[in-house]
Amino acid sequence: MSQYFHGSRNVTIDTGTFNTVTYQYQSPKGGFERLQEHVAHGAFHDSGERFDPPKCHHNTRVAVIKRIMDWIDGLNKDTREALIMWLYGAAGAGKSAIAQTIAEILQGQHFVLASFFFSRNDPQRGVAKWLVTTLAYQLAAKLPQVFRERVALTFEKDPLIVTRSLEAQFMALVREPLLELLHSGFSTNNNIVVIIDGLDECDDPKVQARIIDVSFGLLHSRDLPLKILIASRPEMDISSSFDTKPFFTLARIALDNDYQSEEDIRHFLVDKFNEIKTRHPLRSYIPIGWPAEDSLDTLVRKSSGQFIYASTVVKYVASVRHRPTHRLDVVLGINPPQAGDSPFAELDALYQHILTGVEDVHLILQIIGFVVFHPPSYYYDSVAFIEAFLSLVPGDIQLLMQNVGSLISVENYPDHPDGAVLTVRILHASLKDYLLDQSRSKDFFLDRLKMHTRYAELCLAHITELPSLESNSPLHPFIGMLPYVLIHWGSVF
Repeated sequence: MSQYFHGSRNVTIDTGTFNTVTYQYQSPKGGFERLQEHVAHGAFHDSGERFDPPKCHHNTRVAVIKRIMDWIDGLNKDTREALIMWLYGAAGAGKSAIAQTIAEILQGQHFVLASFFFSRNDPQRGVAKWLVTTLAYQLAAKLPQVFRERVALTFEKDPLIVTRSLEAQFMALVREPLLELLHSGFSTNNNIVVIIDGLDECDDPKVQARIIDVSFGLLHSRDLPLKILIASRPEMDISSSFDTKPFFTLARIALDNDYQSEEDIRHFLVDKFNEIKTRHPLRSYIPIGWPAEDSLDTLVRKSSGQFIYASTVVKYVASVRHRPTHRLDVVLGINPPQAGDSPFAELDALYQHILTGVEDVHLILQIIGFVVFHPPSYYYDSVAFIEAFLSLVPGDIQLLMQNVGSLISVENYPDHPDGAVLTVRILHASLKDYLLDQSRSKDFFLDRLKMHTRYAELCLAHITELPSLESNSPLHPFIGMLPYVLIHWGSVF
């Protein structure tokens, strides 16, 4: 007598009194089960692997969040036609915190939401191969059964769909199932929302740009109730890809001074220091007026509108194993750190990662060093002057600085005495501290004496050439400035 069961069961075959054999029977996996094997669980906005993810502090980033939600709800006439929004800003500007906050708001309002939070150090979240399947799984878990059945059928017909191109995967696992769902009679008052955060942390810059192109291709026909929010640094390949897209299809938000980030950072710091004063084990030893107003001013200025600096400071100062007042003095440079103490470890790791990943880093540091050490005058921030002084070809600085666009900005300075002039601007005030401290920057250290010597030598070389400089020389408009520059750098000796 024989017994057979479907699924993963024991199957007993009785072939006689002394010959009973038990086999393990495993039924073939269904399409949805196959999909689950290709999901990066840690990329969800509410994943347990991302426990306590960064999100916006209460009553901060209000204007940015409102603008994004108005876009999703179709309430802003300027962005109503856009199906994709790009949220971008410098490293540490708080993009992931905003994306996380938006995801939580949408979940609370019962939107259909799928998210992928890239992370360069994670084997699943640092590559694009898990992106489409992870988004498809989340949509299948929240949309009606028709969508899930279509995705499952795709896997059953083509188990190797995960090896196909991003375009093929998006078509088969997202677009076609959504169209079938719509044809079945499904309708919604709210758009389905996909959030892709940290696109710049995907391992391949070319793939980063490809994800953008495929996203626009997915929505090209404008026949899906779907909007995509992408957050990233303005890296070269990403910016170039967005710049080629039709204006009306894309909404952009730059995390710059238009969104009062300094006021938000001050509010964040005040709240966090108040928490320290009420919860820290040594709170009874903290003075009532701590921290002083000028200390707060310094921290806000050093943050340069980037939340990562303020967040790093708070984590360091709040340590329950140390005195908060002493640790804040270390941050402010009043007291030296103890041996092995790294007040800005998180920030240093960010700077190191960005600088390690660029070509021509030595030349980039020469340019940054010039901006850091030059005499205090608007003229010396001019891209034209720096290129002429360092004997670079016009346009070189713009090309080079694209590789560190999350730290350095090349932009028109409208208040320049000569009118709108292209200038180099350091986005993080704390970057200078990092580069000038060899214990922190190591291979990227800017040696003040060596840099001044190098620039003084260049000054002398240019001055020596003065009689032979032709009127069409790149340095010709700046000839009169050279003696003052030489005096500035010569004074260090």
